[in-house]
Amino acid sequence: MSKIKRIPATPRMSSVVIHNGTAYLKGVTARGGLKDIAGQTKSCLDQIDALLAEIGSSRDRVLKVTIWLRDMADFDAMNAVYDAWVVRGAEPVRACVEAKLASPDLLVEIQATAAV
Repeated sequence: MSKIKRIPATPRMSSVVIHNGTAYLKGVTARGGLKDIAGQTKSCLDQIDALLAEIGSSRDRVLKVTIWLRDMADFDAMNAVYDAWVVRGAEPVRACVEAKLASPDLLVEIQATAAV
């Protein structure tokens, strides 16, 4: 049976679960009370970078990204930040949907899966 490694975050969930060389990252939301979609998107991607670094991976090893937006009207502004973050030649598969998020001040949540 293959080993599963969990990096805890809270009693409710892990920050990262690693299995068979694949890391499943938690969904992240913005920190610091940021009000606009660009700032919130950058905060999410910075946190993903930090989680990837913690496990010895990086954004060029990201396989899949799922993005939830509170309002699809923010799609272009979110993409402006996201596109600058993505490593050319290592673009992950991606889904982006509109969804009601956990708090009314959250505009975006991002989750990633990466190779370790």
